[in-house]
Amino acid sequence: MTQEVLQADESSAKKFVHLHLHTEYSLLDGASKISKLVEEVKKQGSGAVAITDHGNMFGAIKFYNACVKAGIKPIIGCEFYVTNDLKNKKSSKIADSEEDESNPKYHLVLLAKDLTGYRNLSKLCSIAYLDGFYGKPRIDLEVLEKHSEGLVCLSACIGGAIPRLLLSKTSMDPYGDALAYAKKLKSLFDEGDFYIELQDHGIDDEKRVMPALIRIANEIGVKCVATNDVHYIHKSDDKMHDVLLCIQTASDYDDPNRMRFFGSEFYLKTYDEMLELFPNFPEALDTTAEIADKCNLKIPFGEYSIPVYGANKGIEPNQYLRDKCYEGLKVRYKVLTDEIIQRAEYELGIIIRMGFASYYLIVWDFIDHAKSKGIPVGAGRGSGVGSIVAYAIGITDVDPIKYGLIFERFLNPERVTMPDFDVDFCGDRRDEVIEYVRNEYGSEKVAQIITFGTMKSKQAIKDVARVYKLPFAEVNLLLKNVKIMDKSVKISHLIDEKSEYKVKELAELYKSNPIYKEVLDIAMQIEDMPRNRGKHAAGVIICDVPLIEKVPLAKNGEDITTQFDMVECESLGLLKMDFLALKTLTDVKMTTNYVEKIYGKNINFSELGYEDPNVYALIAGGNTETVFQLESAGM
Repeated sequence: MTQEVLQADESSAKKFVHLHLHTEYSLLDGASKISKLVEEVKKQGSGAVAITDHGNMFGAIKFYNACVKAGIKPIIGCEFYVTNDLKNKKSSKIADSEEDESNPKYHLVLLAKDLTGYRNLSKLCSIAYLDGFYGKPRIDLEVLEKHSEGLVCLSACIGGAIPRLLLSKTSMDPYGDALAYAKKLKSLFDEGDFYIELQDHGIDDEKRVMPALIRIANEIGVKCVATNDVHYIHKSDDKMHDVLLCIQTASDYDDPNRMRFFGSEFYLKTYDEMLELFPNFPEALDTTAEIADKCNLKIPFGEYSIPVYGANKGIEPNQYLRDKCYEGLKVRYKVLTDEIIQRAEYELGIIIRMGFASYYLIVWDFIDHAKSKGIPVGAGRGSGVGSIVAYAIGITDVDPIKYGLIFERFLNPERVTMPDFDVDFCGDRRDEVIEYVRNEYGSEKVAQIITFGTMKSKQAIKDVARVYKLPFAEVNLLLKNVKIMDKSVKISHLIDEKSEYKVKELAELYKSNPIYKEVLDIAMQIEDMPRNRGKHAAGVIICDVPLIEKVPLAKNGEDITTQFDMVECESLGLLKMDFLALKTLTDVKMTTNYVEKIYGKNINFSELGYEDPNVYALIAGGNTETVFQLESAGM
């Protein structure tokens, strides 16, 4: 390295920003755990970092919060798959190792500059899943043109359109095609917001296209930006990442034909390491700081997006709730005492002042619909049964006055999160209630909530052991010694000599067998990483505007889900409802139907009361097997 390079401005080291980075939410591909990533970025002295997971924004809120907490500027982005026409979902029959050039999946990196850009990023991610999904979530340039405001665009890695067109073996004019595509991309964004991306991971194709990329940048008047395609944090993590790819592709580690990355350069490099790759082009590193300066997104949390109940029917929610409440109180209580009226007025005051009248009415509405269709509904659970308003309008069937239940546990002016009624429905007919909500409030405003299956201790060991083709008996030997009673206990605790959770047999296996050691070492690295995605068993979001305006959406089979989990959706102010499927309600309904059919008696539990001593004798005798919440040995 020249003396001139050695004397490069030290402040540049602080300014270099990683803008192309895959966290663990590039499922089974990215291996940069957000918590550890942020620690390393801070350690390197960088003031900002971007997240650009493959085709999704699953980790965006976790990443944003972790960065803000650490005093680092979060840059929210995504590496999209761009095709020529997202409506084209057919491929020609070509070799497995190639891709149909008429229907490609080019990579493209987009970063949000501001809230407008973030909204557009979310919309593009949603469209990619809802309209463009074909093997991968895809967009095309026509869609991108409609949602490009507030975004910075980087031309991406060797998988981007421009490098791939330059390397095309079928084109008559590779450079001309690449130049035309670059001009088209530039035209979609504000002046100065399109950049040609340069990377060097020691791959021959990267070196081959770099002069042409620089030439294109000069010819169309845009800047080059140097990035590293970060998939893991430390260089030593490359084997762990390689195993992760094997898990993704169901391949064996020793399979010579499996998908793999070339070399071990896809880690979070320092400024000095990047400068070694681009010694004659330090300005391409400085450009990362320029881009980071453009990105100043502030995500608004806690801005409630609750639909206004009855807006299309001319109903005023506050007065309507009050009217429904007093109608219900007259039914629930024979005499409205001062205590009952004062309690109702107190609750109504807080509910209305905090803007939750519509929330109560929406819950009442779908419960009332379920009851009208003969769908069994639970009496209520959790802190919501402490509300006399909920009891009056039929959300719950437990009298809070009689049992001395406290409203403030459910809702009070100091509460900074949304209230949350957990409602049980008959397991066989819950989906009918969700379908009613979709029809009533608009399918575009309703979605289920995403969940992620993670690689817990045993799953991580199983996955790694399979990749290494460890015999079944040996896998079982390891697993039977993985004894975890507490979620905070990890594999590392079980083999640590100083840990109170140490399992002697597992520690001995770890020390004595190098293959077992390697399997456990890698399992420790991938432990708790997300493995797959699904949908929340009960959670449903109901929004006041089309959800695509608020959060990125995905698909789980035919069901539309959010890309953010339950906690994140709530933190953004979205209304989450829990539609819990309870088989016990189905069993009770069937039983009462039989009683009515055979004995001619209609059983109404709200009229029966809870004073029958025979019931308590039955419970005291332990005859509660198969009775919900009373069947366990402890009860």
